[in-house]
Amino acid sequence: MTVIASPDLIAKLDQVLRAGPPDLRTRMLQEVAGLFLDDAHRLSERHVKLFDDILIRLTESVELRTLTTLSRSLADLHLVPRELARRLANHDDADVAAPILRKCECIPDADLIDIAWMRAEGHLCAIAGRKAVNQELTDILLMRGDCNVLRALARNPGADMTSAGLAMMVDAAEHDEDIAGALVSRKDLPHRVLADLVMRSTPRRQARLLKIARAEIRHAIRAIIHASAARASASPPATIDYAEARATVIAKRSRAV
Repeated sequence: MTVIASPDLIAKLDQVLRAGPPDLRTRMLQEVAGLFLDDAHRLSERHVKLFDDILIRLTESVELRTLTTLSRSLADLHLVPRELARRLANHDDADVAAPILRKCECIPDADLIDIAWMRAEGHLCAIAGRKAVNQELTDILLMRGDCNVLRALARNPGADMTSAGLAMMVDAAEHDEDIAGALVSRKDLPHRVLADLVMRSTPRRQARLLKIARAEIRHAIRAIIHASAARASASPPATIDYAEARATVIAKRSRAV
């Protein structure tokens, strides 16, 4: 750690920041990032903060591909330069932001929520793939995301969904076979939502859901299919009324705007 704090390196950094050409700034960034990555497993928080300050200064006006490489190299680390990670996560370019958004555990939920409200699908897809996605964040992603974001959430066992979120998922699953398949594979799917999903599916899709479902719920799906067929011959199928849950999410969105 004496290397990174040495007067020679600090003087060189100041010179690069004042008058150095872009390629020299890039090489300096790679050199300092390499020092950090080599020692990351044994650095104290004070040393990480020092790297944070230096790396932030060096990331100004460098090429996107350099930032993308830096983002990928930092995303899996347990202890990362926090302010640098926050800036990369909120970068305009989704390729730069995605590795941090998807994997970095140091990004506060409040930052993720702000990014989910403000950014587009590339950022949203990355957030949807995080190891854990809380209910508030999941609802925002469901409201703002496209089909790719919804598919990522449906496939993510760490995405915690509210009743309103499940309602939107079932609505989307009516028109998207991938979402329907991902939902039926979730171990946390409530029985009432499973029943609604199956009843609102076509016979062909019901057969597919039965085929890909876990063995322990196939009997329940068969029972739902048979009950749905019997009910359809007498009256239109009833579905769960999610009006109140949807209203709650819409109210959240209105307050956020």
